[in-house]
Amino acid sequence: MKNFILSVALVATTVLFANPIEKTEATAISKQKRSEIIKTTTKTVYFWEINTATGYASGYTVSAAQAKKTIKLMSQNDFVTYKIIEAYK
Repeated sequence: MKNFILSVALVATTVLFANPIEKTEATAISKQKRSEIIKTTTKTVYFWEINTATGYASGYTVSAAQAKKTIKLMSQNDFVTYKIIEAYK
């Protein structure tokens, strides 16, 4: 009986204090911000976006390899529903 009560208490505590996965709000880089970024550099700029089951992220790099690497890191252990890389000169 004692083991049963301890097991129930452990399960109840685990359920009460478990953190559900929270989905974050999407905050994309606006077109105005993109144009400002493009004007400040002479190199090609790669804007990337990724949408996964647990959230959304976007950003920019100055190489396609860095954009792909970032997307790969962001999508580890998660289900990717959308990803894109756009290049602007």
